[in-house]
Amino acid sequence: MPRTSNPPPPPPGYIWSDEAARRMSITRRTLWNYRHIGKGPEPQRYRGRLAYSIADVEAHIAAELGTSEPDADRVRESRPPEPRLTRKPARTPAAA
Repeated sequence: MPRTSNPPPPPPGYIWSDEAARRMSITRRTLWNYRHIGKGPEPQRYRGRLAYSIADVEAHIAAELGTSEPDADRVRESRPPEPRLTRKPARTPAAA
């Protein structure tokens, strides 16, 4: 049986996965990957479809935006810079 073009409305306070992916500025496939690795908001099954809580989606967006800014107090995980090598003085022409 083919799917209808108009899905039933989600329960109050929830949105379908297509709208959740759009609000999070990611593809539906990325949202699917997030669900399987436990990274994104937790979906609920409703009438055979995945519905995401609007509050959970907004909280996830806020958390992602909050982690993108670098912290000045954060310790860098890279190795320290190598010491600079001094240049040798230029050769002077030999006196004949």
